[in-house]
Amino acid sequence: MAPRKANKNVEKKLTETVLLPNDERMLEGSPIPWSHLFELARFYQAFSAEEQAKIKLSSWVEAARKVANPAELPEQLFAAGSKRSGKIDRLARIAGPLKELFKRAQPKKTPEEEEEHTLADIQKLIGCSINLDLSKRTDNSPLAFIPRLNPPAFCKPNQLNRSYGAHRFIHLKLSDQLSSRLRPRASNRTALQKSFREFIHAPIRIGNRLFYFFLRKENCLWFVASEEPGWESTKVFINELLDLKINKDMTVAKWAARTSLLLSATQSSIDIDPEDIRRVPDLYSDSLVISKDLLSSVADTLGLSYLPSCIEGSIRNQAFVWRLGPPSKDEKIQLWEDQLGKASKHVFIKFRARPYEFHQKRFVLQEESFTILLDQCLSMGPRPPGKSEIMTDGAGIISRAAATRVCESLGRKYDTLPSAYQARIGFSKGLWVVPPEYSAHNITPWIEIRDSQWKAEPIEGYTFHFNLCRISRSVTSSSLGKQLLPVLSARGVQNKTVCSALEEHITSTISDLNSSDPLRLAEVLSRSGGLKQTRRAILDRISNVQHNPTAYRTYGNDPVAPNIDPEYGESWAFTTDGLHAMSLVPFHAEEQVISMLAAGFEPRNRYIVTKLRKIKEDKISNAIKFRVPIAQSTYLYVMPDPTGTLKEDEAFLQFSSFEDYQTGIKLSNLVCPAIVSRSPCVASIDARKINLVDNDILRDVYYDVLVCSIQGKTSLLSLLSGGDYDGDQVMVIWDPVLVQQFHNVDLDKHPRIVTDELFEPVQLGTVEECLLEAYENNPEEFVKTAQLIQAAGLFTPNDAGSYSIKHTMAEYLFGLDNPLTQKLGEVYVKCLDAPKAGTAICFYLFNHSSEQNFSNSLNVIFLKKKGTQLKAEADLLLKKEYEAALDKVTFPNGKKIIHFPVKSYPIPKYLSGDPKFSFNGAARAIRFEFGGKPHILDEILKMGYALLKTYKEELDSKDIVTHQERFHDRDEDLSQFFLERKRFYEFNRSEPGACEIWIGILRPLQRAIRNIASEWGKAIAEGANAHVRDKIWESEYGPGTGGSGKNSKHAYDVQKKYDELSYSKAFEYQPGPEEMELYKFDLDEFKLTIDLYLQGLGPTGYALLKASCLAMCCNPESFCPYDIAFREICHLKTLARQKKTHLTSTGETDMIDIRAPKSIVTTSYLTNVVKQGTLLGRSKPQAHSDPV
Repeated sequence: MAPRKANKNVEKKLTETVLLPNDERMLEGSPIPWSHLFELARFYQAFSAEEQAKIKLSSWVEAARKVANPAELPEQLFAAGSKRSGKIDRLARIAGPLKELFKRAQPKKTPEEEEEHTLADIQKLIGCSINLDLSKRTDNSPLAFIPRLNPPAFCKPNQLNRSYGAHRFIHLKLSDQLSSRLRPRASNRTALQKSFREFIHAPIRIGNRLFYFFLRKENCLWFVASEEPGWESTKVFINELLDLKINKDMTVAKWAARTSLLLSATQSSIDIDPEDIRRVPDLYSDSLVISKDLLSSVADTLGLSYLPSCIEGSIRNQAFVWRLGPPSKDEKIQLWEDQLGKASKHVFIKFRARPYEFHQKRFVLQEESFTILLDQCLSMGPRPPGKSEIMTDGAGIISRAAATRVCESLGRKYDTLPSAYQARIGFSKGLWVVPPEYSAHNITPWIEIRDSQWKAEPIEGYTFHFNLCRISRSVTSSSLGKQLLPVLSARGVQNKTVCSALEEHITSTISDLNSSDPLRLAEVLSRSGGLKQTRRAILDRISNVQHNPTAYRTYGNDPVAPNIDPEYGESWAFTTDGLHAMSLVPFHAEEQVISMLAAGFEPRNRYIVTKLRKIKEDKISNAIKFRVPIAQSTYLYVMPDPTGTLKEDEAFLQFSSFEDYQTGIKLSNLVCPAIVSRSPCVASIDARKINLVDNDILRDVYYDVLVCSIQGKTSLLSLLSGGDYDGDQVMVIWDPVLVQQFHNVDLDKHPRIVTDELFEPVQLGTVEECLLEAYENNPEEFVKTAQLIQAAGLFTPNDAGSYSIKHTMAEYLFGLDNPLTQKLGEVYVKCLDAPKAGTAICFYLFNHSSEQNFSNSLNVIFLKKKGTQLKAEADLLLKKEYEAALDKVTFPNGKKIIHFPVKSYPIPKYLSGDPKFSFNGAARAIRFEFGGKPHILDEILKMGYALLKTYKEELDSKDIVTHQERFHDRDEDLSQFFLERKRFYEFNRSEPGACEIWIGILRPLQRAIRNIASEWGKAIAEGANAHVRDKIWESEYGPGTGGSGKNSKHAYDVQKKYDELSYSKAFEYQPGPEEMELYKFDLDEFKLTIDLYLQGLGPTGYALLKASCLAMCCNPESFCPYDIAFREICHLKTLARQKKTHLTSTGETDMIDIRAPKSIVTTSYLTNVVKQGTLLGRSKPQAHSDPV
């Protein structure tokens, strides 16, 4: 939609993008809630322009005011006489959890009743988003942007939404196609770039609200509705985010980056008092140690109320940093020879710190000079040559008290206090780790922020809140990936070693999965890395809250059976626990099988066999996807050594709970050599062998993080493709065979190739030069300038994809250590950060004469540099060098691998099956052996296809045998619950009440269930077709517009019919006249009998009755019962087993131990009935006896 002039402008000549026109009725009476207004805009956009002109918005406004739940708006709108558009029926609907929350928060009938969530509070939780794409353009049609409005949903968890409320914002996500076309490598702005600049300058109108673009993160633009719509109020809001005058010396590129920190996905935790914020310097490669007593004296003199972990000072105007070392009896300070100089008696040091000044409400620099006697100085010899390198980039310290409170605020308890916390606090970002054991213990929650973490100055009296990203958790084994494997091969690891490890893993896994022992099979499945990751994600997301399916199922709300624990409350409305909304089948295949085995099903059950086949095929496909699972490897956070006790090339790694799945041994701390790598991994230097050592001081505190030495010339992470400690994670491999074959690159002989000359700096000004003058004098100019700076990254040419394939091809043909390969790899890594730098727009948008009417401030000469882009001439020369190198490569028979000019892109053979590298059919795969040795990825792919073929034949034959043996073998345990009651009440009708129960409950249920079972096969076929139709529709009209909705698993009609056979409806059965006459029923007595039986049965018993009836009516071994009533089926199996055994066996007890933690059992993990005899999430624990 192109911007257009509004009918009634809030400000003169204001151009707007109108998604819903304003209407006078919107300003009259009570305001329309934001969710309702956005829904009106969604429906309005579903009509064509001609249809929109005929819509009476006044009737829409009145309809919106009548409903409290926006999910009910469609019925209200069309009941009001609005014409229905064909697209309306295919619009994505508001998701069930949000819909239910609105329903529960509607005004109560009596004013005495308090609402847990008011409608106004809910509005602050609602996030509204728009997908933006280009229209399909003909030759003469103008450029137009097509907005696709998504249904309201729970807002993104970030600091911006928590501070202001999500109802003030909409975020607009650019499609990949549009984002790519905005980044051409051209000397002049394209027509698309010009149109897009006009688009971001024009506010978006939705009814009586105007939204102005103010912030960007990656491909998402954020718009704000100011309190008083207009440039002035938007200007004030932008300054609220980050005060411009206080940070006037900051470059505008940094200003854009700092403000985008507000959009990082975080969880709210605790506030930190400003006086407990400790600003400290970073440690460098030449930093030394100061004793605790001497540092205490320095701290007292500087007026500090705390003991910092390090202190900054200067000797002869040369800045230096000292850190607090392990406890020592000596009150000394370490110095280099050049710092001591020719001093005979003492050394003068000026120490400085930045404590928080309570009265000024800001951090103030304090400096004090000290005279240190030579007796207190310890000479450390000559200073290491070269420039000192930062060793703690991005890593600070959080006190144990603060860390404990953070965990408590999330509702979690840990056996060991997590060691690392990735977070945002104020405008600081990075990783915070708990202090060493020897540091002072107190109950005050304090935090140290290093200079590398401190990104901007806050306003006076700023509230510091610890916005948590992630916590270091227990880790599992990991896998070697596509980037790391060629690096290992280049550094001496033999191809056959990797292939053998992969083949052994697949063979042993398939063998284990073929086990007929349920306990063994469950143990194998439970150690799956994917399963553990899913369970951990659920724990992180829901904070131990249990699933409550009562909104979807047949029980839980009835007063006759108070079977839902009050603690469940509305928790389900805010969580996703990996269960299908109706059947409660886990989405994870391993979880399904483990649940059924725990319930008592045999491994030969055809449903289990089918799921196991999928799991086996996924394991085999690891080879085709170039994932090599290594038991002795993991992926975790990395941090600098806060004690300084680790030597160069040493590291410390200790686990809280790690089990080697090959040996079954639980590991604690590792003492062995290991390989460390980080992504991106494109050069031989990006993987290093280090020594993992034991450390008495670190052993007491640090778990599940790699602690790296701060000694040496440079930090470990800076060697690994230029990483830092602000939350980076690394792969650690200690497999003895791989480690023994691996050899480090000699850094002195083979330093990293420098490619800085290939990139040009983009000239940028400071906030003072570019923004302050407009801020003070011209609000419109200021907002538009700020918008251009924020959107700059969208226009930066991104060559990462091009140089990724060039580097991949060069590595394939010339090897990883070839200079051209190394150069292309370095260029690729730099290009990855180009969009984040966001700087090329200054050339395109600020230096054209056509912008003279904008403001002279945009034509200033920007002096300060921030960010780079690949030079156009360098790009051209690199391409020529690359093509020249390819032109010289020949096969062993002397034939060139490629002839220029080419009509197709050359790619390595192992990428031939990857659709991402097909280039719409323009790619040509080339098989080449550099140095006469097959490429490691070619070898893995070849072996993977061979394994897949072998095991597929085996799996097919096993499926056939299983089908033939088990198809006629019905599991009587599942139908027994219903059959026992049917046999008694159907054939003993002379018994008092028996006839009523059969006619009024069992027979109607059996008839309805039989129809569902007969329709199941047809429903599966129709569901598959509907899924295909949804994909087609979503490709045309956007995600979530299909019939199954956004991010949801398809629910078949038969599942809905099964759900409609609710416990409450069972009370409503009325016998027909013929039945009354035939059986001589007294209606009152009939109803009384039915009611008493159902009340005795309870919601849980009725649910089991339905599921058992379904198992009876279905074909033997049909999947229908499992897909419709999974949990009830598992419960029926457990009841039957308990009747047979009476007591829980040792094996069953062991099976319980295999299950996930209790909090997982109540969510994505299902049946804890062996212990509790309960349908968790649906009923309270009850005896193991029959529910009836």
